[in-house]
Amino acid sequence: MRISTLKIKGYKSFGPKEVIIPLQDKLAAFIGLNSAGKTSALEALKKLFGSSLSEREIYRQDFHIGKDENSDEITERALSIEVRIDFSEDEQEAVPHFFSNMVVDELLGDLYIRIRLEATWKKSDLIPQGEIEVKTYFIKTPEYEPDQEDNKQPFPNHFRTLIQVLYVPAIRRPAEQLRYASGSILYRVLRKIKWGDDLKETFVKKIGEINDAFKDLSEFGTVQTSITEFWQKFHKDERYRDTNFSFGGSDFDAILKKLEISFSPTGTHKPFGIDELGEGYRSLFYMTLVCSLLDIEEKMAEEEDETIGVTRPLLTILAIEEPENHIAPQLLGRVIKILKTIAEKENSQVLLSSHTPAIIKRLDPEYILHFRITEDYETEVNPIFLPDKADEAYKYVKEAVRNYPEIYFARLVVIGEGDSEEVIFNRLMDVMKVDFDDNIITFAPLGHRFVNHIWKLLEALHIPYITLLDLDIEREGGGWGRVKYALQKLIQIGLEKNEVLMTSGDSVLSDEEFEKMHTWGVNKDDDTLGGWIDYLKEHNIFYSFPLDLDFLMLIHYPEFYKKAIPKGGGPRIPDKDAEPEEFEEKVNSAVQATLKSEKAIGETYSDEEKELMIWYNYHFLGRGKPTTHIQVLSLMSDEEIKSNLPSVFKEIFDRISSILETN
Repeated sequence: MRISTLKIKGYKSFGPKEVIIPLQDKLAAFIGLNSAGKTSALEALKKLFGSSLSEREIYRQDFHIGKDENSDEITERALSIEVRIDFSEDEQEAVPHFFSNMVVDELLGDLYIRIRLEATWKKSDLIPQGEIEVKTYFIKTPEYEPDQEDNKQPFPNHFRTLIQVLYVPAIRRPAEQLRYASGSILYRVLRKIKWGDDLKETFVKKIGEINDAFKDLSEFGTVQTSITEFWQKFHKDERYRDTNFSFGGSDFDAILKKLEISFSPTGTHKPFGIDELGEGYRSLFYMTLVCSLLDIEEKMAEEEDETIGVTRPLLTILAIEEPENHIAPQLLGRVIKILKTIAEKENSQVLLSSHTPAIIKRLDPEYILHFRITEDYETEVNPIFLPDKADEAYKYVKEAVRNYPEIYFARLVVIGEGDSEEVIFNRLMDVMKVDFDDNIITFAPLGHRFVNHIWKLLEALHIPYITLLDLDIEREGGGWGRVKYALQKLIQIGLEKNEVLMTSGDSVLSDEEFEKMHTWGVNKDDDTLGGWIDYLKEHNIFYSFPLDLDFLMLIHYPEFYKKAIPKGGGPRIPDKDAEPEEFEEKVNSAVQATLKSEKAIGETYSDEEKELMIWYNYHFLGRGKPTTHIQVLSLMSDEEIKSNLPSVFKEIFDRISSILETN
């Protein structure tokens, strides 16, 4: 059995509209920026299935307060936390316990149960913190039907032992879980041990022998006599006249409370206690206790007589906050493997929260849920969108988001086509005084042929994005082909076709015209292409004009790129005046190489631009692009870069500022 859906309404950052959190597997990750509601979602499960009254307690501050609401003026509030629990086809142990409370959506459909906690708070003149009423029910109507009061069945207390939450907070305190106290992991483990009467009798006998040995010491008798004499001077109550020192022989639990764990060898000739371990090892040991508990319960269940009934939870939910805390990066892969192993157990389910890419890149995107805070300061939860598995783009997008998990945590994503864009944007941050890290902006080189799927993913997560693409005029598929591609992708992510294809005269391109767009010629004197490029800027799509980003930088800073050569290096360029034919041949071959066609003549490029293609070949076709840009940009001052900055970068950084102001 597993929780397949968690629904929260009116709890902490979850607003009055119910938020549905689908859990696709027995391992799910809640990700997002700080204070997005991840911890609240985990704590909601603890309110429903916590093993102690203190864990299930509902407080005034648990009720949601809206952005513009005055808490002093609120007189009543309600919250609800609901789970849907599904059962596997071969599940035999749990079904009998819940069968009478199961529901089904359709004939021969899957059986499931709904459990809901409902709480109300009302202002009170008598009680300063107000009156809170909490009730938990089985909901005996299918999810698609409206609720009815007569279909709510009280959730019996004895059912709480069948579903339990092990909540591991972000701040690990393993010492608390090693105490023999109600609610601790050690308590839950040791309670499984069947302490026989023979053991207890032996225990009492041994304690008695120890007490007798102490009493035989004359010094011990002196201490006890002195204390008794002074005790009797302070009072005359016959009931408490004498004092006796001894080890509690009959209190078996008392000795269990003194159990401790130590670690050796330590290299210091003495064992280490749990509190002497570093933060990282303490965190790892906390998870060790959890794994051990689940393992012990599973093994003991196999050994127990089936006739005595269920003696362990039928479902244990491990809710763990930030498993990466205090743990070295190279160990995180091991931690995730262990959590996956726990999730695969019949009676276990794992939910974790994180805001680090190091954890997220080790998980399948299908099992990730993205949390964000809306403008109304309410939590919104969205699954990670992926193309259909049969789609060619599925593998690309899955690997892309795994390799660039930072996009999940960004306030804004800047998408480029490759490493050159990343190098240049990193340098321009200093020039334009826009710190990507400080503003939580992520650069991702994902602007390839599946870029529409990245757009769709970011749209679903409500993360704004800016895209810089190459225009590639006179390359195959370039120019109008690149514009057509972008328009097609905008339509594919859900924009209205007639809106996307509207021309400047308020007419709409016909399907036939749009289909042939990639064949339209580029004319130097016709600004039609420029008009469509300007239109795409409204959708935050920009182009490196006229070719790609490398050529754009070369056009604007030619002297700096010509200087960035090793001693004795650089292209071999015939003298333009002394060897005109050789020079022209060199230019023509450079144009063909740059435009990637033996038929290319560069008719839309100026003579100066075609001559620069010699340097383009040298720097960007014969050497590493990022290396060249790093070298050149390091030689330039901020003012030198800014003085001739390509206009597309000015536009992009203006758009970045505009988006940040509204988000």
